[in-house]
Amino acid sequence: IHHNHNSQTLDNDIALLKLHGQAELRDGVCLVCLPARGVSQTAGKRCTVTGYGYMGEAGPIPLRVREAEIPIVSDAECIRKINAVTEKIFILPASSFCAGGEEGNDACQGDGGGPLVCQDDGFYELAGLVSWGFGCGRVDVPGVYVKVSSFIGWINQIISVNNL
Repeated sequence: IHHNHNSQTLDNDIALLKLHGQAELRDGVCLVCLPARGVSQTAGKRCTVTGYGYMGEAGPIPLRVREAEIPIVSDAECIRKINAVTEKIFILPASSFCAGGEEGNDACQGDGGGPLVCQDDGFYELAGLVSWGFGCGRVDVPGVYVKVSSFIGWINQIISVNNL
């Protein structure tokens, strides 16, 4: 777990998992590239989020991995849209970004930590990790994702220190 993780604000909502052996690559499991440090995805670009979370706000839980193609949302649009549904003033951390906001097309409860991948030049890149949102699949209410490119230095440091 990131040393500056804040469970109240969900800032630095990222962790690395060390496996005892190699992951088995099969249907639904594949490799993905890490982004360059500081890279941001373009607003409007459609990327894919996957997971085993609820299929709607009230469930059910799927029996197999599900995916949704959702748009990246600009920081300004995200702040405006989330502030429209919350009583608190929402400030988007620099290490986060937003995606989604389409009816019925979103990550949901149980998808937390799951990947949001974007295709660039024929390669899939891990742009984000599902962090939090207001419900799921609501029109004009994007979800918040960890911006993986903001943590490349930390990821490389953990890999180096642990000889991974």
